[in-house]
Amino acid sequence: MDKLTSDQCPFPGVQQYIKASEGQWRLSDESRVRIVDNARSESNRVLNDTILIVLSEYAGSLTPADQLLSVVYGAGESSASGDIIIELNDSGDNEDNEDNGAGGAGRGTGSPEGYVIDIGESVHITAPGERAVMYAMRTLLQLLVTDGFLPYGRITDYPVMPERSLHIDIGRKFYTEDWILEQIRAMSRLRLNTLQLHFSENEGFRLMSESHPEVMSDQYVTKQEMKAIIHAAQRYLVDIIPSLDSPGHLGQALRTHPEWLLKDSAGNAAPGALDITNPAARRFVLDLIDEYAGLFAGSRYFHIGGDEFINFAEFDKYPQLAEYARNVLNISGGTGVDTYIDYLNEVAEHLESKGWTVRAWNDGLYRADQTQRVAPKSSIQITYWTKWHPMMAPVEDIMAKGHQVINFNDGYLYYVLGENAGYTYPTGEKIRDSWHPGLFPIQTGAPKQEYSGAYPREIIGCTFSIWSDKPEAQSEAEVAEGIRGPLRAMAELAWLGKQDAAEQMAE
Repeated sequence: MDKLTSDQCPFPGVQQYIKASEGQWRLSDESRVRIVDNARSESNRVLNDTILIVLSEYAGSLTPADQLLSVVYGAGESSASGDIIIELNDSGDNEDNEDNGAGGAGRGTGSPEGYVIDIGESVHITAPGERAVMYAMRTLLQLLVTDGFLPYGRITDYPVMPERSLHIDIGRKFYTEDWILEQIRAMSRLRLNTLQLHFSENEGFRLMSESHPEVMSDQYVTKQEMKAIIHAAQRYLVDIIPSLDSPGHLGQALRTHPEWLLKDSAGNAAPGALDITNPAARRFVLDLIDEYAGLFAGSRYFHIGGDEFINFAEFDKYPQLAEYARNVLNISGGTGVDTYIDYLNEVAEHLESKGWTVRAWNDGLYRADQTQRVAPKSSIQITYWTKWHPMMAPVEDIMAKGHQVINFNDGYLYYVLGENAGYTYPTGEKIRDSWHPGLFPIQTGAPKQEYSGAYPREIIGCTFSIWSDKPEAQSEAEVAEGIRGPLRAMAELAWLGKQDAAEQMAE
């Protein structure tokens, strides 16, 4: 059997393509997409819609622009040469395949997004779910567009990282509904399955609120527009994560509520920081969370922030935080960090009671210069973005505490408008040459935080982030063009892992 070279593989690549013989499969005028009848496919409107979405993307390339391949139910003796047969099976496990060292939940051939394409006179796609079918169809049709045929054989494909995502800071910069919709379509083509929308920042709050309309910036996404975005994401099988940052980054939300700002012992307000010793201030945030939990009711994850609340080395400047820990939380020897962790836990418990999985940033947790007498809930998933300060906990410590982790490595995966705060725009070349899902951020000159080979099960994904620090630095079109290369590079590595596509091909 012949090894398929990497330049014959669809971008961002497949795990394995085994060429079986000299035969070639092509579409014909009689080709159909045939869905195998079973309990999984019966009355499955999502499956049918998924197939039509992908076929429409290739209209004009494989078929006349105004025509699509017919989709019919039933396969077997009725199948003809040139047909594409799709079968939903009961799991991601595929016969005669091994995990290939990917490791971790939802990885390897057991992944809910993994699939097998057997290529002979007809093509048979076997997949555990609609998203896997979408990725399999795109792989198949992209190969077909490239060469006009597929050699007989078998494609086995699956992602190394269960979650592969894009984060967009829509708080500082207003992005239109149409622009966000186009990013969802682009994400789906790159096999990215999650979109995090971060809508609250010191400089802007850009999602409509009916419970607290005073928080909104002049330009904002309406709830009707967000519902359209959510609907499109569901059609393209992209999960959406709402991100409402607190107790920091609330400058715009607290603009009309200065009484809820945290003040130091001299009476100076900490910019954008919530006074978490004030029950009314806490209730304010929970009101907003309840409102958006309803709007994003179909989502599974809610990001509650937690980063850059104050300078985490200077809790003593705010003595009321320690007093709250000792007098209200009844923690003997409690300090400000305990009040901070208690706040995060309260918000997390509030959301978990509604069925959400909660996420938070890493920079304030388990620091070496703070003694935490309150432990963050281990159920909180940690989005690990930085270790710029030597006292910040290494990722291994966070995983050892029982947290799952998503890699947001700011040294490679942060696209910061205006290249603010010392960042430079990332490139696809830099990401491909130097990063992979097991490489986490480090302090300059410190040893690498890196996991090679089989990634720990606690690492459940990675994310490319757009941060709109200087919103006027680039237009929507410039942002879309600027992220194109680096986002594709991250998508490729998030799917394939450390090895590149050429190394993944097997005989």
